Amino acid sequence: MSKFGILAWPAYSTKSSNPYNFLIYSEIEKMGHKVYDFDFNLKSIITFSFSKKYMIFHIHWPSNILTWSTALQAKRRLGMFYLFLKIIKISGKKVVWTVHNLQSHESEHPQLQQRLYKMLYRHVDGFISLNRNGLETIRASSSNKKQQKFCYIPHPHYKGYYQNDFTRAEARAKLGITEEKKVFLFLGQIRRYKNVTGLIAAFKTLDLPDKLLMIAGKVHDEMQEEMARENENNENIIIHDVFIDDAELQTYFNSADLVVNPYTNIFNSGSVFLNMSFNKPTLAPAIGAFPEIQKEIGDKYIKLYEDQMISSSALYKSMQEALEEKESLSDTDLSVFSSDQVAAETLEFYNRLLSST
Repeated sequence: MSKFGILAWPAYSTKSSNPYNFLIYSEIEKMGHKVYDFDFNLKSIITFSFSKKYMIFHIHWPSNILTWSTALQAKRRLGMFYLFLKIIKISGKKVVWTVHNLQSHESEHPQLQQRLYKMLYRHVDGFISLNRNGLETIRASSSNKKQQKFCYIPHPHYKGYYQNDFTRAEARAKLGITEEKKVFLFLGQIRRYKNVTGLIAAFKTLDLPDKLLMIAGKVHDEMQEEMARENENNENIIIHDVFIDDAELQTYFNSADLVVNPYTNIFNSGSVFLNMSFNKPTLAPAIGAFPEIQKEIGDKYIKLYEDQMISSSALYKSMQEALEEKESLSDTDLSVFSSDQVAAETLEFYNRLLSST
């Protein structure tokens, strides 16, 4: 099939905060297809409504049009988005949605959120799920199944993208952590759905010598008081309330023994692929994509707990395993999650959609 353009929302603009899109679209451009970056504003809508430069419009996080806005502003944006979709579909373009989340983590306008998703499930031509189990959930929500197409394409790993040349000793020296410490790490923005306070509560009851919980990432405003209260008078908990830039990721990962993602509600997780990329095991709940990823790469990398809330026993068991297995973690083959493989599968899906017209 001839080369065609892709309009991605976003493509490269989120590289500094999450290079997921950058990795995929860079590979797609190497395959000869031009990728354009869409941003939801009037200029982009006017520029791309009647453009012949692309045949695929690929959506990633549509809920962003409803954030940081009043209800009236959000309604207007929703109307603009609907009009844009109608125009480009009339011109024969195909709309693809990678469903990263089944619902927004922190919806400011829940009723408009429902309207937005209902619109997408009706008008999108192709859906991509980052986990196999999610395909049925997505298909059940769609309203034009006979014409729509559905595909599983995994999240890419980040191995080789971030600098990673610190030794364990160097990383710990930089953070002031001694060798004997058994370090649990939570890394990422501190938001309510991530259940960091639940992790702290479980850690406090953990009977383990030389334990240390390191929490690294910006604490959102609504969590500030709660986090401060949970951390009072506890020398075994370190909270670095800052955005962790790319160069510093290796410092935190290489100083840790086990990364914990104690989410209470999750569909997909890019964090687990970041953990794996630094050869670190992850402790996570047996929900969303985690069980599927564990089946793919084994329980050395992904350790699951069945309870709804994380417990001290899960922390203890997983830390003991992580310490025993740490020498063998770097041997795991992550090629099935490589960005060039993900890009090739994405391009194949685009071609399926375009050939069905």
